Amino acid sequence: MDQSLRQQLVHPKENIYFALVLLFSILTYVLLAVSIIGIAIIVVLVLLSVFLQGLMMAGIRRNGVKLSEEQFPRLYGLAAQTAADMELKSVPDIYVMESEGVLNAFATRFFRRNMVVLYSSIFEMAERGAEKEVLFVMAHEFAHLKRNHVLVNSLILPAMWVPFLGTAYSRACEYTCDRYAAYYVQSYDAAKDALTMLAIGSSLYPKVNKEAYMKQLETESGFFVWLNEKLSTHPHLPKRLYALSRFFSSETTPVLKESKGKVVIGVIISFFVLILLSVAVWFAISQLEKLDLFSDALYEDDYSLTGEEIPVEGVTPLMDAAFNNDTTSILTLIEEGEDINAVDSEDSSVLHWAVYGDNLEAAEVLLQAGANPDTVDYTDSTPLITAAANGNAELTEQLLNYGADPAYTDSSGYTAYDYAMEYGYNDVAALLAND
Repeated sequence: MDQSLRQQLVHPKENIYFALVLLFSILTYVLLAVSIIGIAIIVVLVLLSVFLQGLMMAGIRRNGVKLSEEQFPRLYGLAAQTAADMELKSVPDIYVMESEGVLNAFATRFFRRNMVVLYSSIFEMAERGAEKEVLFVMAHEFAHLKRNHVLVNSLILPAMWVPFLGTAYSRACEYTCDRYAAYYVQSYDAAKDALTMLAIGSSLYPKVNKEAYMKQLETESGFFVWLNEKLSTHPHLPKRLYALSRFFSSETTPVLKESKGKVVIGVIISFFVLILLSVAVWFAISQLEKLDLFSDALYEDDYSLTGEEIPVEGVTPLMDAAFNNDTTSILTLIEEGEDINAVDSEDSSVLHWAVYGDNLEAAEVLLQAGANPDTVDYTDSTPLITAAANGNAELTEQLLNYGADPAYTDSSGYTAYDYAMEYGYNDVAALLAND
């Protein structure tokens, strides 16, 4: 194998994406660090990740079978030689355990201790004469340690949550580690077999036509295939196999091109679907606002006497009595000097409170005592407009008799008559039309 390849093992996209994820993560940490809450979030995330990783690794260290000079010495010796060739400072701790086909291998680092976990479905291949393939999988994980991917991933965690960006960096790292593994194992064929084995299993991989498998890059394409890979931390296996073939054997590997037409169409359609969904949500919200479904509920809560929902400040005992139609208390409070035209924090007068409660008797007492029938609350409504909007013909007629102005228009340009007509209170509208 050409030794000059050693200088080209790092996939070019890895450095590009690393710069992007590092910049994003640094900016995120700086923004979080300017506040106490942000610093607390960073500390909690770090401590939580360390704790969870330590808990997971403790189970692996105790339950997994650790390779050593006494445990599978031949394969351990090959792994040690590969680690030395990669110039790792020491041989990572290598554990083998059963995963029930869920995983094949991974590398990790815990308190300056490098560890590689190899699952038994892969490790068993060594007993079938596929030592080089098993060594490729281990060397791939060694490469993650050599390139400090494990350490870097813990530092760029914010960027890894960004759609497309974090996964793009991870995929580039996988390409790099495939190159490293194939180079240091010194067997391109073993590398191809190992990647094929990840696709179909340890029994059938020798029977797979690898050239036909790679051609699925052209035959199996489309928007969802493209999106699936872009959201994944690993490239699709035919793509990894093809990338390795082009790197180590470009002369004999035909050029394969993924179809982009369906992808572009899918992206365009998805873009317009998102726009349509956004417009539909906006339209639905605007229609709800026009129906005053939210404002009506707020209106009812505003004038709840208990004040438990949305308390109104400045409510006087006289307002309370007016809302409850307590004419005796109204007269007593007026005699004691209560201001008959006082307003609360929402500019609602005592007469407004009587109208809110549809209380004809309370309104009569207040009007006889000189209450102003044309006061305006925070919604720009007079007692007459409120009575008309509520469909109360008796209160409307009473207010008109005491001089309420039927021509007054609120900020929307509506009169009491307009509200009566809009809500279908024809008897109220007739009173206002005749006045």
